[in-house]
Amino acid sequence: MSQTQTRRQQQTDTSMASVLLRPVYSADAEALLDLAALLDTVNLPRDPDAIRTIIAASEASFARLETRQSEPVAASPSPGTYTFVAVQGQRLLGTASLLSHHGTPTDPHYYLHVVAQTLHSTQLQTERTRHLLRLEHDEVPWTEFGGLVVHPEARGHGVGKLLLAARLLLIAMHPQSFCPRLLAELLPSRRADGGNAFWDALGGPLTGLNYYRADLLCRSDKEFIASFFPHHEIVLELLPTEAQAILGQVGPTTAPVLKLFERAGFRYLNTVDPFDGGPHYGAVLEDVEPLQRSRSLVCLDLPPTQADVHMLLGNPRTHFFGAAMCQICGQGLRLDAATAEGLDLRPGDPVWSIPLDW
Repeated sequence: MSQTQTRRQQQTDTSMASVLLRPVYSADAEALLDLAALLDTVNLPRDPDAIRTIIAASEASFARLETRQSEPVAASPSPGTYTFVAVQGQRLLGTASLLSHHGTPTDPHYYLHVVAQTLHSTQLQTERTRHLLRLEHDEVPWTEFGGLVVHPEARGHGVGKLLLAARLLLIAMHPQSFCPRLLAELLPSRRADGGNAFWDALGGPLTGLNYYRADLLCRSDKEFIASFFPHHEIVLELLPTEAQAILGQVGPTTAPVLKLFERAGFRYLNTVDPFDGGPHYGAVLEDVEPLQRSRSLVCLDLPPTQADVHMLLGNPRTHFFGAAMCQICGQGLRLDAATAEGLDLRPGDPVWSIPLDW
């Protein structure tokens, strides 16, 4: 292992060994609402009805996933929204979601394509570069990573990385239920009042909606985007300076998440969100290096003699995940009794693994 990989492995704090990542339960509603009250982001609204909807959608999706494990692979799996929580004892540290199919003929993925254009003036003997924003939509689905929220007191200890790794490992476990293309829509900076300069300059005047209301509406129906947004080019340089500055940029709380996606293999797509101007990062499955290194092993009945591999492990039966130092022996995995018990693993059970050295 290189020194860089060793440092990255150490970034996942040793205290995270006791963190369990699991599907969200109805009993988590109050804790999620408490977390939302701290941040109140579009990813986790401070709204009890929205929280209940998020939980119900996830429970239904995981239930379908468990049913499909014992059935023949369907040609067109039902879209699902899978929400995880990271818990340490009774404390909820964070949450993240995975939308299996984002962008379909009935519910397209809308985005602004950013195109740089260089123009030359003979009269002025100079060149200028301007940026054009073109509203486009995609009906070929992506699997979208969203809803990542980490408690402020838990940041900087690897919770976000574990939540990303758990979602990648879920895809590895059930590739037939997800898309070959992966998408992450990252959040830019927002003002203290929760507003967004890009939306105020473009979307707000066009639709008459504030940023928060527009984002909530688009979760159920994006018709107003196609109806009110211009379908010709928008020159970025004609927008206010504050709006230009945040286009394609991430906010300070999102910057560590961006680094994780980049190390995993995601790249900027030269597209941004029509609402807040946040950048879109994407990848195909073959380019996501940690995902390609994930594999299914067999839980052995012996403890490790030398625990020298740091991985996120997943139980495909319960969809419980946890980080652990362990030992790989051929197609088998040795891990300590406490980790096996926490993940509800017994000798002979299949256990999925994904490295954490990225």
